[in-house]
Amino acid sequence: MYEGTRFAPTVHTDVWEIPAVLGELRESQLPGRGLLSAYLPTPPTSVAGRKYLVRFREECKAIRQRLEEASRDERQAFEAAVGRVEEYLDQMAVPRHPGLAVFAGQERGHLYAVPLPEQPVTLIVWDTQPILAPLEEILDEYERIAVVLTDRRQARLFTIYLGAIEEQQVVESDDPGKRTVSGIAGNFAQHYQENVRRHLRQTIHATMDLLRARPFDRLLLGGPVDVDTMLRDELPRPLRSRYADMLSIGLDATDAEVLETARRAAEAIERQVEREMVDELIAARTTPRAAIGLEDTLDALHDERVHRLFLVSDFAGSADECPNCGRIVAGTGECPGCGASLEPVADLRELVVDRALEQAAHVEMVSGEAADELRKYEGIGAWTRY
Repeated sequence: MYEGTRFAPTVHTDVWEIPAVLGELRESQLPGRGLLSAYLPTPPTSVAGRKYLVRFREECKAIRQRLEEASRDERQAFEAAVGRVEEYLDQMAVPRHPGLAVFAGQERGHLYAVPLPEQPVTLIVWDTQPILAPLEEILDEYERIAVVLTDRRQARLFTIYLGAIEEQQVVESDDPGKRTVSGIAGNFAQHYQENVRRHLRQTIHATMDLLRARPFDRLLLGGPVDVDTMLRDELPRPLRSRYADMLSIGLDATDAEVLETARRAAEAIERQVEREMVDELIAARTTPRAAIGLEDTLDALHDERVHRLFLVSDFAGSADECPNCGRIVAGTGECPGCGASLEPVADLRELVVDRALEQAAHVEMVSGEAADELRKYEGIGAWTRY
């Protein structure tokens, strides 16, 4: 954490703390007349000359011009928030992650910051609420993965979260010998196989402990194919339901190799799962439990019926909002609910995600083939509760 006491309570240095930041921002009472949300790319090319700071200042100039007609109190609140972020960016250590999210209000010390596992599009917004959709999208994209690499006497266990190795441990078992089973006869072969099975049971026990300590979404196995097959066949139901694939990687793989191999496997699995979910939703589009397209999905959001919201990752639809009842309408004119005049929505994606989360709905940002299919229906849809 940042060493200055002014920022220590809310500044984080590890990407896996993103959920904590989201929770803090959702639950906190935001002080003042506005909040500044900043998503900044911080790759090595931006570190030289602190280009991220220069870009931040340029974007703030544009916002400052738009606030010329705002009240004096709001302009002062904006400048105070800008000062908080600039002070933090000026004093923070050299970034070691490709992106950074910072949120600041006018009150002294009101600042939240967390690194990002991928380079974001530069986004600086002054609003009454924090812009959280990019963080939500990252959490949706990066599941927690467990990787178990094993041979006949040793195993290495990892959890990978938000593009980084979060935890790792080693399981050492009694050495069942270096000979192959084909070279062993009688009681020796039986003893050898029992030692291997004992080692795999110890590995499974350690993996179950890992699941309880750091619940993961997918389990990947690596090592000799015969050992992996034996391990997979012995998995208890909680691990079997999370098993996703076998990796072509050995016990002696470096941390970097484990990360890259797991990333590629998880990405392929995620794209396939997304495609299956979207196909299922589209197939059910004529049933009461599915909403497809902008108008139907906005109606479901208004009725608080959304259970799982689907959006293409680059969704940029347009709609209007009723300032009286809050209804979001895929059109212009008067609110169909109360008759009030509608106002344009500045960021529809942010608004629909916020409405879905308020209903305790799960949000799925889809890419690849799933996104191609969903774009045929305006890039949005949902499973509904009724």
